[in-house]
Amino acid sequence: MRLQIRMGENKMKNSLIIFLIVILMLSLTACGDKASGSNDEGEVDVSRIRLVIGSTSTGGDTYQNADTISRYLEDNLKTNIKVDAVGAVRAFQELGKARNDGSTIMFFHDMSYLGVEYGSIQENNKLENWTIGPIVSVNPGNAFLAKGGAPYDTMAESAEWLKQNPDETITVAIESGGVSEITFNGYYLWVKEKYGTKVSDRIKAYVTGSQEDKNQALWDGNADIINGSIGGNSEYVKDGVDDEIKMKFLGITAGERVEGYEIPIFAEQGIKVDGKEFVFDKEFFFLMPKDVDQDFASKLNNAVAKIQENPEYAEDLDKNSYKTKYIPADKAEEYLLEKRETFQKIIKKAPSLDNITN
Repeated sequence: MRLQIRMGENKMKNSLIIFLIVILMLSLTACGDKASGSNDEGEVDVSRIRLVIGSTSTGGDTYQNADTISRYLEDNLKTNIKVDAVGAVRAFQELGKARNDGSTIMFFHDMSYLGVEYGSIQENNKLENWTIGPIVSVNPGNAFLAKGGAPYDTMAESAEWLKQNPDETITVAIESGGVSEITFNGYYLWVKEKYGTKVSDRIKAYVTGSQEDKNQALWDGNADIINGSIGGNSEYVKDGVDDEIKMKFLGITAGERVEGYEIPIFAEQGIKVDGKEFVFDKEFFFLMPKDVDQDFASKLNNAVAKIQENPEYAEDLDKNSYKTKYIPADKAEEYLLEKRETFQKIIKKAPSLDNITN
């Protein structure tokens, strides 16, 4: 009798042990599935990402676009992102010595390849030497401005004004090796084609740096026209602004007008190069080390795609007249290389700044 009771107790103990083992295994499996699911959703291994940008300004469009996308990426990638405004040259230097884990990546715009074409950025920084990430946004408001009292209201009218005033010149403040130079080249070459060298020879360049520097060049009288943007300069065109700093938009280089602003695009003004309407959209994208971890690159691309569907992201960009534009990483490389080829032709025809600088 005692033996039977003891055998029964042992069976119960064994059953209990087996039951507990099964529960433990199921718990471990669930935890593993949860961790795996979290990783699949896009969480990256690095706890902090340094995002170097090709600008030293924290008030310009590069920083504003980088800051906006970073805030949304932090939630999607479950990491912290610090935007570091180091400028183009140093940004490429930092990217060149970065680890391949994604802890340092770069955010910039078309100047990243235009600068190489112009020679302001070293050849070893050409697009082919990096992993190109997704295109994330566009600044359709790349613009040219003049003082509020200037005797012309558009870029086309400025050329006509030069023709009618043969003793006058127009000086345009730009930053060399980037977006402002390529769009200035479009204007200059159009004037040369339409009006001849008697007019185009009286267009000069004033080479300077950040947007603040270009603004100051206009206010100081060192420039008659400056390159700027809707997002960065609209505060100076409003009613009630002091005449000393008041500006007006002369045109934007995008393919269509920006909603809410009566600013004519270059194409509407008849500005063409080689018979084709001059259109330039300033687009922002990521660059990563050539050997970047592909899992990181994939998660970054997927997170950007997800963010593009978030209406709050579009609303945040729109505060400064920027727009969402998503081109996935696997298509962005071909897109940017084709765009580079298009503007290489304009750069080859454009005058050297050394010959037209005031």
